Amino acid sequence: MQLTDMPVRHRRAVASSETAREINRDILLHAIHRHQPVSRADLARLTGLQPSTVSVIIGQLINEGWVVAGSLGRLPRGRRPTFVTLNDRHVTLAIDLRPGKANLAVVDINGKILGRETVAFEIKAGSTPEEARAAIAHIARAARSLRATYSDRVFQGLGVSVSGRVDQRTHRLVFSPNAPWGQIDLYAELQQVLDTPIEMENAANACLVSERWFGNFGDSSNMIAISVSEGIGAGVLADGRVVRGKDDMAGEFGHMPLEETGPICGCGSVGCWETFASNRAGLRYYHELAPESTLDSFHELLELAVKGDIRALRSIDKMMTYLARGLAMLAAGLAPEVIIIVGDCTALWTRIRPLLESQLIAKSFTPHTPRVVAAMDGDAARLRGAAALVLHKVLFRQTDFGLRHEHEGKRTGSKPVAAHV
Repeated sequence: MQLTDMPVRHRRAVASSETAREINRDILLHAIHRHQPVSRADLARLTGLQPSTVSVIIGQLINEGWVVAGSLGRLPRGRRPTFVTLNDRHVTLAIDLRPGKANLAVVDINGKILGRETVAFEIKAGSTPEEARAAIAHIARAARSLRATYSDRVFQGLGVSVSGRVDQRTHRLVFSPNAPWGQIDLYAELQQVLDTPIEMENAANACLVSERWFGNFGDSSNMIAISVSEGIGAGVLADGRVVRGKDDMAGEFGHMPLEETGPICGCGSVGCWETFASNRAGLRYYHELAPESTLDSFHELLELAVKGDIRALRSIDKMMTYLARGLAMLAAGLAPEVIIIVGDCTALWTRIRPLLESQLIAKSFTPHTPRVVAAMDGDAARLRGAAALVLHKVLFRQTDFGLRHEHEGKRTGSKPVAAHV
């Protein structure tokens, strides 16, 4: 039977030479990112690609402006190699949207934050569409000003991390009980006022991207990122893939019931994990111990705790005890290698880490417990993650954002094949 006579359902797609080149390009870009500055010879060794293939692709990447040739290396004899790096003239605008404020930054391709700004606004969950649009207009003005400050850089788009779940197919914010964006199409509104390509993602998932792309866990296939802020968000990487679930709703562990009673949650239920372990909970515990206090922000609570205020420390300890209870359940159910904590609370990391680890050890039914680490630079992980969403999309053409290390890729003969994660 001829191939053309074969029913369509039985035919298999054949990879073209162009597809192979694109995959090899992605593998090389990833290797440069992980090992820069790096020579062409070392890239050939790291990836298994032929030196001639490496030279051709590197030449193309230099012509495209993604890679630059830098310093010369030293060898005992022979020609001195030229090291290559990613071109840090490529940057993205990043926005971390929080209830009551937005953090903005310009982030280069290597994760360096070049400039930052915070915009505060007086709107809450349930605000009118007009109030939400006014806040977006305020954020947009600040974003344009920040972008103009770095007009000598090449902007690749806007990355947005948001407290809530984003349907990656429609770009709609489908669940955001603590944020004031439920009445509008946030993605469309931002695109209209900023006129730039946008990638928008849940803050905890963005933090996973940050740690995989810019951090120290690029070779970890099972991780959980827990964003501790006004609520509790979770991003889950299982067997090398982000867990999304139906309508991208997976990860809302902040709304799993921890107690049968308790404060009313933004989702409308009671007893949710985030009502006991979020920044709001820590502030509530402090007011229970100091009812006369006028303290109204978690940042102020942290400042008191850092200074040794006993009631502030007890409040945060209680908050962390509840955080640890939830982490123990996630560790038992998902078996992560690493749990990354993101948030302002990591300013007290030397105090809270032993508490979290001891609870995980006490509740574990196996001899192995996950590492508990603080995200790079606290909440800056949300900004870096938002930036990485954009940068990864414009850099890579054949892979998902969590590309494994090049030596983990499957190989067919002598040709590396990129592994999706």
